[in-house]
Amino acid sequence: MDTDAITTPRAPLFRSAARHRRRRLLGALAAAGLLTACGTQSSSGVAAVPDEATSRPAGPTASPDTTAPAAPAACPDSGVLLRAAEADAAMGLRVQQIELVNCGTRAYTVSGHPSVQVLDEDLEPLEVTVSHGASAIATLDGFETATGPVRLKPGERAVARLAWRNLVTDVTRPAADGRYLRIAPNGGGTDTQTVPDHVDLGTTGKLGVSAWARPAPDSPERPNARP
Repeated sequence: MDTDAITTPRAPLFRSAARHRRRRLLGALAAAGLLTACGTQSSSGVAAVPDEATSRPAGPTASPDTTAPAAPAACPDSGVLLRAAEADAAMGLRVQQIELVNCGTRAYTVSGHPSVQVLDEDLEPLEVTVSHGASAIATLDGFETATGPVRLKPGERAVARLAWRNLVTDVTRPAADGRYLRIAPNGGGTDTQTVPDHVDLGTTGKLGVSAWARPAPDSPERPNARP
């Protein structure tokens, strides 16, 4: 054997194999990175496709204390809107204001006393004697005065008052518990509206109604009632 033969060094072969292993490792890491970017990595190493419901941005949520604003009352075709205020109670006597608002575009005139009918929760009429004025119930300042026709421009309002007593004087008959009022502004059937209200008449069966008038400057007022 020729002892002068040159032996090829093995180190370059080791470096070439190491470079090949590094390339394969970098390729695997790059593939894993792409899969992770497309979805959530599962325990098996396969990227999970994101769920459509959870991948979309969540919309605004209402707080539990937040309530939707109430829709404003629509103006009827007649151009007038009727509503009942809270009754003022004193020693069993109830005095309540009914308000008429001209929500239309033309002038509207009311005159005299409105026609009022008390209805139960099923919208059935109750047996109630309705009178102009309150003399059969109590003496109330200004209740008997009629001011004549009231002409309302758009946006203006007129008021009338109701009076009754919440007394049970006859235990043999059920107490009248009104839940609605059917009101005709000018005494006839035109422009009649049904208004939610609580009219607790007891067994008296009497309701007094004032004439329409313009609201007092300091309205609402507390009645000066004398039995």
